[in-house]
Amino acid sequence: MFYLLVVNAKKAKSYALEGKNSFLLGRRTRNSNPDICLNSPYVSRSHGKLVRTKEGWCYQEMGSKNGTWLNKRKIAREANGEFSPIPLRPGNILCIQNTGGGSSEDNVWMLFTDRELADIWQSFPLSGGTIRIGRNSSNDIVLSSPYVSKQHATISRNNKGGFSIQDNGSRAGIIVNGRNISGSRPLNDFDIIYITDRTLIFTRDTLYFEGNSRKAKPARSEPNDKGNPNELRPIKNSSVSPGPLILEAHLETKKVPNQNGRGMVELIRDVRISVLEGSLVALLGQSGAGKSTVMNCLNGMDTAGMQGTVLFCGEDLRANFNRLKHQIGSVPQKEVFHEMLTVEEELREAAIFRLPHNTPRKEIEWRVDRTISQLGLQHVRKNQIKKCSGGEMRRINIAIDLVADRKLLCLDEPDAGLDPSMKRELFEILRNLAHQDRKSILVIIHDVSELSLFDQVIMMVKYQNVGRLAFSGSPEEAEKYFGTSVRQAYDLLAENPERYIQ
Repeated sequence: MFYLLVVNAKKAKSYALEGKNSFLLGRRTRNSNPDICLNSPYVSRSHGKLVRTKEGWCYQEMGSKNGTWLNKRKIAREANGEFSPIPLRPGNILCIQNTGGGSSEDNVWMLFTDRELADIWQSFPLSGGTIRIGRNSSNDIVLSSPYVSKQHATISRNNKGGFSIQDNGSRAGIIVNGRNISGSRPLNDFDIIYITDRTLIFTRDTLYFEGNSRKAKPARSEPNDKGNPNELRPIKNSSVSPGPLILEAHLETKKVPNQNGRGMVELIRDVRISVLEGSLVALLGQSGAGKSTVMNCLNGMDTAGMQGTVLFCGEDLRANFNRLKHQIGSVPQKEVFHEMLTVEEELREAAIFRLPHNTPRKEIEWRVDRTISQLGLQHVRKNQIKKCSGGEMRRINIAIDLVADRKLLCLDEPDAGLDPSMKRELFEILRNLAHQDRKSILVIIHDVSELSLFDQVIMMVKYQNVGRLAFSGSPEEAEKYFGTSVRQAYDLLAENPERYIQ
């Protein structure tokens, strides 16, 4: 999905480019009703259009009076006097302006992006000296995200009369025009500022920012005034309600250097995967089929040598990993806790380490309480971890990342070594976490005895020493596809892997 963010007439508005292959941009008149209306005297009735081709989206200038600028360069006619379609890439900026000395307030600025944008955009006038940005309610601009620091950034006038942005020692950092900044940086007209999962647009007199309502983002429960945790809800065996795509990937290939020093070895090829928000997904396959390789590409932890795309919440994960990584948790099979600490002490330390430095103690305690409740660990919260059962230790391992409120959790064989009853309890808790708390959970498993608790099955197969996708769908669809149980499908894949490659 692609979007167009339009800054025009002191307002910002986003448009989803869906449902049509062409969108006309222009000024609305009695005889003209364009798809995207631009309120400016510099805009013609039929100024330009966005056109979807096989290669992607293009911008077509239509011979307007004032023309269009793409990335600060005016789109010129070809030698034959015509305008050719110009391919667009995420992050490209289109501008309609009058260079004859007219008011800059009537300029139109447009950002083409693959990032899902908020329904609500707000503006803040730059009339004062300093604008404070952060999660705390005392800031001028409040961004309610657990990854945003209490006082994340300030924008203030510099000694040259312009404005600069200052990172106030945040853990998640600030990105301006795709680059991480350190300390203070001057701002220029229409700079794009990213603070974790929020976008801000700087102009010389106004700062535009995404409101706290996102199109596909469910409401998040926050601590009340007393900091009380949510009550543990009973586990429900309900199916996942349809949700937006949180992961969409086409892993064309991933290669690593050969251990003998000669050439490269291909690990996976042509793997297409889609994961819905709020779903519990099992990643299966025989040894060497590429399960861990696929997971480490999907969570962005190891994309070296990978060709293809991984979209997380509609954004290119590799290109934006430094900003998006705070929303993804990766839980290894190896235990990462300190066994001499109590459960609540370990989670408190994890929250302090993962959340912004100045997160209030009250919020940390609330998140610890909530995570303990979500994973059913109330009865052992005061126990030393070394005295917990194997199943409880696995849940503590998951809790260490969950306490930072990750959107996506990637778990590597969390059920290894557990007895059947503990495995079922663990997967029921994970299903509850996905369905009720809208977490998306990707789990590598070998034992398929509790596969009915999962919403989706992704099955890999090893063919000619390369991991390939054999199936992706529900457990019921998997049985129909293989004509037998998923357990028996392992034998089918071993006997005739080529037949099932997708």
